[in-house]
Parts: sequence; C-alpha cells; structure tokens
Amino acid sequence: MTSILLVTHGTFCQGILDGAEMLVGKQDKLEYIMLEPGDDFGVFQHRVSTRIQEMDEGDGVLVLADLLGGSPYNAVAMSMDGCKMECLTGLNMSMLLTALDQRAYCALPELVEECRAAGISNIVSVREKLMEQDEDNEE
Repeated sequence: MTSILLVTHGTFCQGILDGAEMLVGKQDKLEYIMLEPGDDFGVFQHRVSTRIQEMDEGDGVLVLADLLGGSPYNAVAMSMDGCKMECLTGLNMSMLLTALDQRAYCALPELVEECRAAGISNIVSVREKLMEQDEDNEE
C-alpha cells in the first residue's frame, strides 16, 4: 500500500487530514509535515526528505502538497532523487480521499493520475451546477 505524506503551509495539512479521517476513519501510512512561520527552509527540507525515505516500504510515497512553487513544493522537489515517490500539488479533499481509497489497488503512477483527475473534477462552481440542474429539470 502506498504511503501518503501531506506537506503544506501552516496547519492546512492537519486540518484536511482530520476532515478526511472524519469521513473514512483513522488511516495508516498517512502523515503530514507542516511548514510553520519562521521555520528554516533547510531544516524543513531535510525533515521532508528524511520522512519520505522512512515512509517508503516498497510501494512508494505519494506526496500531496498545497501550492505549486511554494516552499513545501520546493522541499519535496529537492527530495525526489533516489526515492520512489510522486508529488501532486493543489491538495484538496477529493484528491486526498481518492488517494486513501485507491492506494491499495493502484501502483503509484496510476494513483497519481486517479488523484489528479479527482482533484480537478471536483472543482466546480456551485451556481453553475445548480443552473445545470435547473435546466435539466425544465426539459
């Protein structure tokens, strides 16, 4: 089973993990590392790199980061050499829930694509969605 590491600015990773576990229960091989104000980037990057290596038990590690180009992303990008891991940015609840649901059934590359698709497909405008439903009901 693929391990999952959440890496974000502040307590976002803790909050989204709490929310996911509220929906699907306590999860194994799911951890987070938060970047807090004032953290030294080098120390943070070392923590990320070390944790990724420790979490890989053969199936790899899926790292979900909050923001493309942010310090958590940069720390992960600097940690990719020599590791069986992949990273997706734009962490959202749909992406995380898909990762948790599919990680026992998908190899890491396939899991990345499943999570990316779920993350994108669940970003919708509620107003547009309601208007579509109203139009469908009128037909």
